[in-house]
Amino acid sequence: MSRVMMSERLVRLVSSKPDSAARKEAAFAALFEHFWVRVRRHVEAFVDDGDEVDELVSDVFGLAWEKLKPDRPMGLPWLLRTADNKVRDRDRRARSRSRAIDALVQGAAVQPGSLDDLDKVAVRDAVASLSGHERRVVILTYWDELSAGEIAETLRCSPGSVWTTLSRARGKLRDQLGLTADGGEDDE
Repeated sequence: MSRVMMSERLVRLVSSKPDSAARKEAAFAALFEHFWVRVRRHVEAFVDDGDEVDELVSDVFGLAWEKLKPDRPMGLPWLLRTADNKVRDRDRRARSRSRAIDALVQGAAVQPGSLDDLDKVAVRDAVASLSGHERRVVILTYWDELSAGEIAETLRCSPGSVWTTLSRARGKLRDQLGLTADGGEDDE
């Protein structure tokens, strides 16, 4: 079905519903029905993980719902452009996360008592297991050497929140690395 035919069909559906909410629902339903398979297939060309594909396609149609004007529904080009942006955002987040973890591991390697390769892998995995917020607080504290007040200003939160997050992250890192509270290894 061409874009013109699709637009005409949407206009007919929308015109038959007097209530604006019902018009929006009808327009979205037609848009979703007509383009979902094509948007999903497009995202699958870039992303291998089916769950990630589902999430990205959901994000695309969620944004379409927010921006939808029933009298002027978006077409396939808008949906594909939005999908491309969502895929780029995902890739950017993955690269950023990887760079942050690499920087933290490299920072640990430059310190006195440098880590061997297995320790570096263990630290990298432990840091990767933290939530994004915890990871950011740890990196700002130990890599960027910011104070709790500076981190709070950077993250727009309270210094108390920084200390709580840092304490929780340290505990998780100790558990992941098999260390005791004093920094030694557990005697398992």
